[in-house]
Amino acid sequence: MLISRWINKPTSPPHAQIAGWIVALSAWIAMPLPAQAALSSSQLEQVALAPRANAQLPLQTRLSDLNERSAPLQDWLSGVPTIWILADYTCETLCGPAISIVSNALADTGLRAGKDFRLIVAGFDPKDTAAQAQAMKNAQLSPRNGLSKHSAFLRAAAPDIGALTDAFGVRPVYDREHDQFAHSAAAFVVTPDGRISRALSALAVDAASLRLALVEAGQGHVGGWSDQIHLLCYGFDPASGTYTLAARRLLIATSSVSAIVLALLIGLLFRREDATR
Repeated sequence: MLISRWINKPTSPPHAQIAGWIVALSAWIAMPLPAQAALSSSQLEQVALAPRANAQLPLQTRLSDLNERSAPLQDWLSGVPTIWILADYTCETLCGPAISIVSNALADTGLRAGKDFRLIVAGFDPKDTAAQAQAMKNAQLSPRNGLSKHSAFLRAAAPDIGALTDAFGVRPVYDREHDQFAHSAAAFVVTPDGRISRALSALAVDAASLRLALVEAGQGHVGGWSDQIHLLCYGFDPASGTYTLAARRLLIATSSVSAIVLALLIGLLFRREDATR
């Protein structure tokens, strides 16, 4: 079975915290007992998640979709921010819920699938088939907001999978006895040119954090002016993998807005003074 190595701190809003912990607890309960596990504690210690900010993905790595169409990674980006999930298509304990949680959060962002973002799921088990990837998509992907049309469930050969996991900073460990991988659960937000912008928790992500991450990765081409103001007030917390209200950022944003309003008022007063002369 898959084991998440990402433990999240409580985040706001409260209902998102509770939902995230329920899913994480359910995944923990579903795991085999230690005596039954084929991986030793030293092997589990090798499982890692260490994404590097602004790291470039291997754009020439070839990936195949459900119709066996093969194309380099850069073609799957489609010129918009993308959310990547690395998954084992035969895992229903962790990978399935992660895809379900992230896709439902994306549907609630208010952003437009295809125009503002795309969801990409990449399998890291080279033995997984297109039929298994299709089954995972049918079972776990939210049908809302056009996600089914604007998502890609991709596969690759072992060397290309290695290049992809290295770029994302993911180090899974293969459990031969159960034919599963121990790995971390994350949703990576990638810029249109293929650079890692953020790594979010796939089990406790919320729509608000996903929207801010996509707006940030979109570099001014996603969202509106209100989203840019929110980015001034909210900071990314790497420990929890979410965006949280930052007092210092809020103070800076408030001061900036006050300065703009003051400048407009002064300008208006000067115009009225000139008009009365």
